[in-house]
Amino acid sequence: MHFSAPLPAVDLADAQWRLIAQLVTASLRYPGNTTDDAEVAAARGIDPEQIHSDVSFLTWLKLIERRDDRLVATALGAAVHYRRLHESSELRLSEVVRFAEAHEAQAPQFTRAVQQLAQGSISFEEAMSGAARRSA
Repeated sequence: MHFSAPLPAVDLADAQWRLIAQLVTASLRYPGNTTDDAEVAAARGIDPEQIHSDVSFLTWLKLIERRDDRLVATALGAAVHYRRLHESSELRLSEVVRFAEAHEAQAPQFTRAVQQLAQGSISFEEAMSGAARRSA
């Protein structure tokens, strides 16, 4: 049986998160070889001036690596990236529920439907059909 270690908590700058996100999507030629490489990096939202220090740091953390002249996200880098997306989505969902709860006095059935939908206890279709019955 193989047990994997928990993902490390990583605190990165926005530019570093952006670089990992881009590398999860597709590899990138290391900017520094040509002006075209720097322009491609810039078009993908990566600062060609900042990338050199970011690459060193993210490589040291084993979140990205250089393969020949390309930068790629490692499996750990992809996992950390997707965990961040998941946590961000959870936070946004909890904010939607808190917003609905703040208006519970005006629309208690709606608030209850939003809570149940967020918890996964009802489907979107069930929430919509319940809302349609209440408004009829």
